[in-house]
Amino acid sequence: MLLFGAIPGGPELLIILLVLLLLFGPLVAVVVFLLNRSGGNDDEMAEMKARVEELEAELAVEEAAEGDDTGEATEDRTDDA
Repeated sequence: MLLFGAIPGGPELLIILLVLLLLFGPLVAVVVFLLNRSGGNDDEMAEMKARVEELEAELAVEEAAEGDDTGEATEDRTDDA
């Protein structure tokens, strides 16, 4: 006695697979496209990080120059607590 009915085979299985491909194929294609597209951003991220570090260094130099121009002593703060 079969509880779940007959197991599809041959042509029935091909039709089921074709319907699944038609239903979920575009979704899978979009996901794969987006994953491939976002994978190439590592170089851009490294470039942006290098630029941020460069700008921070320039800002630190400008702040140090402003402190020296006004005659104010710059203090190095250390937290000993």
